[in-house]
Amino acid sequence: MRIYQTEISNAYIGLQVRKRRLQMGWTAHTLGKVGIKPTANLRYERGTQNFTIHRLCIFANVLQCDLDYFLEQNSYKNLSLVNTNL
Repeated sequence: MRIYQTEISNAYIGLQVRKRRLQMGWTAHTLGKVGIKPTANLRYERGTQNFTIHRLCIFANVLQCDLDYFLEQNSYKNLSLVNTNL
C-alpha cells in the first residue's frame, strides 16, 4: 500500500491561526469567549502545541475559514511517497 504524506509544521499552522485571528480583529481573550483558552491559544500560535485534526476543525469553525487556510503552504509537489506493509 502506498501512502502519501507531507509534514505540516505546527509553527506554520500557528502563524496562520494568529494571522486569521488578527484579520478578524480578535484578541486571544476573544477566542477564550468561544471556548479556546488564551493560554492554549498562545501555545498553538507559537507552534509549541501539536495540532490535531479535531483542533484544526475547531479553529476553522471559530475563525470562520476552511481547513485549507491553515494548510495552504503544502502542495502536491511537496508530497513524499511512503511504502507501508499493511
